[in-house]
Amino acid sequence: MTRRRTPMFAATAVLVLALMGCSSSSSSGSSSKTTAGGVTVTTAAAGTVVHVELGDTAGLKGTMTLIPSPASVAAGNVTFVVKNTGTIDHEMIVLKTDVAYDKLPIVDAGDPPAKVTTGADKVDEAANIGETGDPNPKPGTTRTFTIKDMKAGKYVLVCNIAKHYGMGMRAAFTVT
Repeated sequence: MTRRRTPMFAATAVLVLALMGCSSSSSSGSSSKTTAGGVTVTTAAAGTVVHVELGDTAGLKGTMTLIPSPASVAAGNVTFVVKNTGTIDHEMIVLKTDVAYDKLPIVDAGDPPAKVTTGADKVDEAANIGETGDPNPKPGTTRTFTIKDMKAGKYVLVCNIAKHYGMGMRAAFTVT
């Protein structure tokens, strides 16, 4: 009788191991959070999530901010979760550029932005690879978008509503 139980035990062990293998592979769709240096990076099967806060203290009469967390991610799919915590409409545009985030030339105006000789209040959007879209996010709202297969390089995140870039709504962003 011992001889019959050994093959049955071996078959049961193989079945249990196979089921364990299936359950671990199915967990690849879940997300995990890694904390390093005080920054939490959420990694999902679809890529990395970057939380961006767009803010102002008093519309065009106060300080404006654009804060990504984290400011550097690995290449691949990147999902931006953009929250407008300000008092007026904002937007977020991802520009692929080697120009420093605070040195982009302000040469455009209007919607869509067009080069002007005077009255410029926006940056050129020719290097745009993704954005929150229209209509612009209202105060208290969140907009999510994914850029598929972001390549390693330097990027700048901006709010390109008239005067917002010049008032501080810009941040460096790096993909490694």
